Amino acid sequence: MKFDFDHAVNRRGTNSIKWNREAIEGISANPDADAFWVADMDFPTEEHIKEAARKLSEEAVFGYPKFDTLTDSFISWMERKHHVQIKPDEVVFASGLLHGIALAIRLFSNEGDGILIPSPTYRPFREMAANNARVMIDYPLGYEDGVYSFDRKRFRESAEKSHMILFCSPHNPSGLVFSREELEFVLRTAKELDIPVLSDEIHADLVHPGAVHIPMHEANRNIGAKVVTFMAPSKTFNVAGEHSSFAIFSDDRMRKSYIDLQEALRVTTPGYTIGTLSEAAYRHGLEYNEALCEYLGQNCKAIRGFLENKLPEIKMVNGEASFVTFLDCSAIYDKVKAKEEENPDVYKGGQGGGVLSRFFGVEAEVCMNDGTWFGPQYKEFVRFNYGTSRQLVLEALERMKKAVEALH
Repeated sequence: MKFDFDHAVNRRGTNSIKWNREAIEGISANPDADAFWVADMDFPTEEHIKEAARKLSEEAVFGYPKFDTLTDSFISWMERKHHVQIKPDEVVFASGLLHGIALAIRLFSNEGDGILIPSPTYRPFREMAANNARVMIDYPLGYEDGVYSFDRKRFRESAEKSHMILFCSPHNPSGLVFSREELEFVLRTAKELDIPVLSDEIHADLVHPGAVHIPMHEANRNIGAKVVTFMAPSKTFNVAGEHSSFAIFSDDRMRKSYIDLQEALRVTTPGYTIGTLSEAAYRHGLEYNEALCEYLGQNCKAIRGFLENKLPEIKMVNGEASFVTFLDCSAIYDKVKAKEEENPDVYKGGQGGGVLSRFFGVEAEVCMNDGTWFGPQYKEFVRFNYGTSRQLVLEALERMKKAVEALH
């Protein structure tokens, strides 16, 4: 089957936060900028998922659900997509990945505990630590000349100060895919220190051709650390507006206590719609997913080639997975900041962003997450979402090029 990813859906004027004018202005100081920020794509979802949604609409009854084979569909997906075998008694449904992680933080750590989180850091991770009275232990990934890497010495030092590890694999926003050896180092360290590992793998199904994702649960087979691996259909099939995820437990006692807490909070059952869509995705979405991974990989290559040949002042980092990547703008940052200081009225607004997101929003009409969203030390970066048609990606880069050229 052929899939057309060259035509993005026009989502302006819908209930999309990504294309909401107020949200865009809040980041980029320009409500008319094109959206290349929050991590959802502009592609239609897979045809079987659309068909399942159509049937739900035609039935027009959204009653109490009971899904007998939803977990089986996820287990089947894991075997076909990642070539790993998961047992039914290792899996728990969670009402959204962030919700599932927050429950695990509350359950498997205590107030005042330190949680190791790799940086650049997906901001909700920092917020979850603070909101639950935990302390974020920052573990900066290694970085040099556009490449993020796993620094074992620094990780060990950070882990020794921590009571829990919250990992992100593949890493957002760099797109770094960790090797089996690196994951095993994380797990052996955690086991030695007797601290649990929560692994956010929401981008795992979108690894580009040539890279291989190893689920943390699988890497832990012969190590025996206390691990909870979280996966979801949301990014994979562009259903992020619904809330569905699965937690895979390496420890049966942890799984039981997690289920007990879910039952106490009455959050054990997926909604009628997302349960139906999730099962359709996992049963029938592999061919679509493989084609999408190929297209995203080609988008990534197109971005890298454009920057290297036409806009060398900006560097694209790793970019081995997903549809978001960091762009290193350190070579132009001082000029951009000076221009903003000279023209404060031009860049007013955009307080949810930063110097670079306002510059590109105003001068190139491209809305991106400012690097400061991932930590104040990343002010010289922006995160670019290329989960849209290649034509729109290249058009945005051309406008960014003109904006940078005007700085000289």
